[in-house]
Amino acid sequence: MKILFIILGVVIFIFQARLLSSEGGIGELFALQNKLDTLQSELSEQQQKNALLKQQVQDLQTRDSAVETLARQTLGMIGKDEVFIEVIELKPTRQPAEFDDNTPSPPIPAE
Repeated sequence: MKILFIILGVVIFIFQARLLSSEGGIGELFALQNKLDTLQSELSEQQQKNALLKQQVQDLQTRDSAVETLARQTLGMIGKDEVFIEVIELKPTRQPAEFDDNTPSPPIPAE
């Protein structure tokens, strides 16, 4: 009877070792679960983008003002009797620094 328990113990140990370390084991299960979670989050993001695009398509098909707004925003188009004014913001230029302690002062003119 003692030999039977030893044999069963060895068989159980072999099955557990195979389950934990082999292909198709617990490690692969966890890796696939992480990949599934990543794919599900990407899928939900794509579904949100698709819903937004579907709404935009419906707006463009039903409202003329949506087409005009899209043309103004993306193509920079203007309507009749309108004047286009583009405001360009310049980056502030660096002003020349006053004389530092390290910079020699300019010579004083002699009278």
